[in-house]
Amino acid sequence: AAWLGAAAPPRRCWARGLASQAASEVSALEKRRKRLLWRAKCRGWLELDVLMGTFAEKHLGHFDDARLDLFEEVLELENPDLFKWFTGQAAVPEELKDNSVMAELVEYVKSDHGSGLNDK
Repeated sequence: AAWLGAAAPPRRCWARGLASQAASEVSALEKRRKRLLWRAKCRGWLELDVLMGTFAEKHLGHFDDARLDLFEEVLELENPDLFKWFTGQAAVPEELKDNSVMAELVEYVKSDHGSGLNDK
């Protein structure tokens, strides 16, 4: 072989391929988390921007894809509806009670703001 007198050719490490694949998966998850964080912070209503943004900052880092899907469902909801549910002006609809992230968000509001956003 032509390389006999020179340094040996680099060896391909199978683990390096796995590590780069895992890194790309992590980066895809991180990209999704960052996109959802931005959406939570930039809803257009200051109260919801702050509330949902701080919730997202605290929780998105440990959410897996399934929990991120649930959070994304919440982000798809209309601001007036979310505000009414968080302030206690209306009950959370039955169809949303199965969304564990929505329940966690409602609890977050209660723990941070007592009976809703209208007490601070």
